[in-house]
Amino acid sequence: SMKLSTLETALGERFHVSVPKQATMPDYAEVNEYFQKRMEESRSVWAKRGKEARIAAYNQRLAEGPKTWRQMKGMPLIIHEIKHVGNRPFMWGFLTIALGTVYVQTKFTDEMRANSDYWQTFHGSGKPKAH
Repeated sequence: SMKLSTLETALGERFHVSVPKQATMPDYAEVNEYFQKRMEESRSVWAKRGKEARIAAYNQRLAEGPKTWRQMKGMPLIIHEIKHVGNRPFMWGFLTIALGTVYVQTKFTDEMRANSDYWQTFHGSGKPKAH
């Protein structure tokens, strides 16, 4: 590196040219480190190729937990479906019906319950009101 910088300085003085800093030769350790990193990257890519590597990657994905809706169950699946943009119109409809049902139930008075054959049969005394 010392000989090269001396040559660069001499050439720069002779031809009145300034040599930019990035044009100098890189250090041996720097080049070696670069190629070591590239070799590690290549080895990691090579390790992911082939049938055995695909099987191992598939098993690892299964072990890490559910990632797709097909593998979800219970509340995570329900929350996933609620958040999905394709289900938005359905969810607005579901919300409207649910709120309407709650509203109607709050307005259902004791007098209405007494006059309702359905209520008396399934929630009241168990006998429909005589006509």
